[in-house]
Amino acid sequence: MQSGEPEKKTSREKTFVLRNSLLTDIFDNNHTRNLYNVYVIVVTGLCLQNALRHYVKDGRVDFGLETIGKGFAKFDKTILIWLCCFLSTCATFFFFQIWGKFRTWDKKLTRTWDWFWAAALGLYYFYTLKLTSTATLYFEFNPPCAAFVSMESVRLLMKVHSFVRIKAPPLMSASEDAKFSNFLYFLFAPTLIYRDSYPRTKHIDWNFVICRLLEAISMVFMFTFIVEAIYPTPERWLAKYTIKDTMLIITEWIPHAGLVLCGSFFLVFHSVQNLFAEVTRFGDRLFYEDWWSQSKHSKWLTKWNLLVRDWLYCFVYRDFKHYLCDNNSLAIFVVIVLSFAMHEYVMFCFIGKFIPCFLFLAIVVVFPMFYLNFPKSIFFNVLLWCSSGLMMSATMLMYTFEHYAMMKAPLKDPTYLELIIPRFITCDCVLKF
Repeated sequence: MQSGEPEKKTSREKTFVLRNSLLTDIFDNNHTRNLYNVYVIVVTGLCLQNALRHYVKDGRVDFGLETIGKGFAKFDKTILIWLCCFLSTCATFFFFQIWGKFRTWDKKLTRTWDWFWAAALGLYYFYTLKLTSTATLYFEFNPPCAAFVSMESVRLLMKVHSFVRIKAPPLMSASEDAKFSNFLYFLFAPTLIYRDSYPRTKHIDWNFVICRLLEAISMVFMFTFIVEAIYPTPERWLAKYTIKDTMLIITEWIPHAGLVLCGSFFLVFHSVQNLFAEVTRFGDRLFYEDWWSQSKHSKWLTKWNLLVRDWLYCFVYRDFKHYLCDNNSLAIFVVIVLSFAMHEYVMFCFIGKFIPCFLFLAIVVVFPMFYLNFPKSIFFNVLLWCSSGLMMSATMLMYTFEHYAMMKAPLKDPTYLELIIPRFITCDCVLKF
C-alpha cells in the first residue's frame, strides 16, 4: 500500500469507465513488448542462478520450492483467519441495515443511535486490526502468510469504510436501501470506492486470466530467488557490523531492492488486480499511471497506486478538510501519515516487531519532498529512481537486522520504549556503532 495526494483544490468524484491498464496497452505494441521480454529474461536468469547455487552447495536443485514451502507452511490457518475477517466484513452489511432501519423509530434518540453505531464501527476497525495482528503472532506465521493476512484485513476495512461512507448519507436523507449482492461484488472487485454498479466487460477472457496467474506465480519465484541470493545465513547476520559494513550492504542491495520495488508493483497492481478484474468482469482497470517516468516524488506516489490514492482522497483528505480543518498542507500530512502507518502495521505483522521506519520516512523524507518542484527531465527521473532504490534497500536491511535480532535476543516483558526502539540497536548482537 502507497500514499496519495490530491492535486486540485476543487472536489472531484471518482468516475468509472471501460479502459485497460496502462501496461496492458503498452505491451500490445510489438515494439514495446520487448520490455516484457526483459522481465522474462530476469526471472529466467535468477532461476538458473538459484539452481546452480543449490547444485554446487548442496548437490540438489529445488528452484526455491523449499523456501516457498517454509513461507507458506501454515497457509491453512492463514485461510481460516482470512475467512473470519471476510465473514465479519459481510456481517457489517447487516448491522448497517439494522442501523438504517431503526434510526427513525424515535427521532429524539436518532442522534444517540447514530453515535452508538459510529462508536461501534470505530471499535470494529480497532479490534479487527488488533485481533489480526494477535493471530499472526500467536500462530507464528512466516512473513508471506503474515503479509497476506494483514494486507487483506486492511483492504477489507477500507472496503467497509467506503461502503458505509458512500451509502450512509443517502440512507439518512431518504429510504434508499442497499443490496447485499452489490456489497458482495464490491468485496471482490478491484476498487476501494463503492458504487451500486460498475462498467462491466461482456465476457471473461480466460487466456488473459491464465497469463496474469502465471505472472503472479513467476513473481513469487522471483522474490524467492532474490531472498535466497542476498540473505545470508543467520550466523553471519548475527556477527558485528559497523556503520561502514552497513552502508556497503545497502549499496550492494540497491539492484535487488529495485527488483523488489518493481516486482511488488507488477505483482500487486498489474497481475493480481487485472486477474480479479477479468474474473469479475470489472471494466475500469486504470489501477496505476506512468509513475516510472516522473521526476517529482509526489507524482511518483500518487500515480503508483490509484486504488489507495482515490480512497485516501475521498475519505481522508476531503473529509478532513470538510469536517475538521480546511488546511491543505495539514490534510496532506494526515494522508501521508495514515498511509505509512498502515504500511507500518503490515510490517509489524510481517516481523512481529514495531520499528517506526515507514513513519520516519513519511515525516522526514516523503512529506517535505511533496513540496519540492523538480522539473520533468531525465536527470531528475534517474535521481528519483536511485533515491527510491536506496531507501528501499535501507528499509529492507533494517527489517532484516530486526528479524534476526528478535530471533537471537527476543524481548522479555518489554517496556513501551523497548517496543519502539529497534532491537538490533539494543541487543548488541547485530550492529556495532
